Amino acid sequence: MMFSIAGQSLEFFMGADKPAKPEQSALSALKSSGLGALITHAGELADVDQTLRRSLPPALARQCRLVSWDDSRLVFHAASPVWKNKLRLHSQEVLAAAQSLGLHAREIRIKVDVGFTPNPDLMA
Repeated sequence: MMFSIAGQSLEFFMGADKPAKPEQSALSALKSSGLGALITHAGELADVDQTLRRSLPPALARQCRLVSWDDSRLVFHAASPVWKNKLRLHSQEVLAAAQSLGLHAREIRIKVDVGFTPNPDLMA
C-alpha cells in the first residue's frame, strides 16, 4: 500500500532520496542569478564583523555591528550614543584586530542607529 501526502510518497518522507535543504537550493539559485558577488560580500562582512567584535567586551559587542569597510575606514553602527562612546574608547583594539585580518583601516566611524536591535545570543 502506498500513501501519498501532497504529492509526495511515503518513501520520500521516510528518507529515500532526501532532497537538498530548501535554504541551500535557494541560496545556490541566488548565487547563480547574478547576486553571487553581493551574497559573498555579505558573508565576508558578517565574518569580519564577528571577528572584530570578539576584541570587544561582550556587553559592548552585542550593542554594535560592522556595517561596511573600505581601504582606510571601518564603519560601525551602535545602538545608542552611550554605546557609540564606549566603542570609541575601544577603537584601538578594533583597529588592531582589523590589522591582524589584513585590513588597512586607519579610522573608525561610528553612527548611532535608532533602529538597531541588539541580539542577546550573538556574542553570549
